[in-house]
Amino acid sequence: MDHSEDQTSNLDGLQNRSFMGRFTTATGYVALGLLALTLLIGPANLLLRKRNPVSNYLRRDVGAWTAIVSVVHVIAGFFVHGPPASFGERILSYFFAPDGRPLTNTFGWGNWTGLAATVIVVGLLAISSDFALRKLKAGPWKWLQRLNYALFALVIAHAIFYGALLRVTSPSTLLLGLSVIAVFIGQAVGVWLWRRRHSRTAARLA
Repeated sequence: MDHSEDQTSNLDGLQNRSFMGRFTTATGYVALGLLALTLLIGPANLLLRKRNPVSNYLRRDVGAWTAIVSVVHVIAGFFVHGPPASFGERILSYFFAPDGRPLTNTFGWGNWTGLAATVIVVGLLAISSDFALRKLKAGPWKWLQRLNYALFALVIAHAIFYGALLRVTSPSTLLLGLSVIAVFIGQAVGVWLWRRRHSRTAARLA
């Protein structure tokens, strides 16, 4: 291979990583938007005075797509950073230094929070079915589903460790901020409506 062919190969590699980087960012923020939506469906039902059952099919469907897009984001992300190596070695380089110690810099913490978020979202997908609801019963099933809040916090931390706050004018960071604000307001309104509804019910029964 001559020098010009070598340059072409390097350019192709850089372009491929550039595309994968954009694709990884896009899928990450699509997953974030879907996750935020799952946390807004309940408050929206309360606001519209609709039934808010233990298991909401719309929320489960949106949650399933959140998990699917999240897994695509994770897989794509493993092709963006790290040295050219086998896939297994590349994955390890996201979490461990060459001497075997866990990475504790911003890159490492970004990946550790991403790993925790992936475990939770895949676990939630695994129990998002009528079969799981029957087996676990309503109380434990609902408790596990509340891990969605921890998932949202981990996703926000993951984005921050990956430099979201360093790009404050970018559309992705604006989406991050809007998602946090929307979920915070939505949950606050939902809690207020739930308490008001239950206080009225208790007053009627008294």
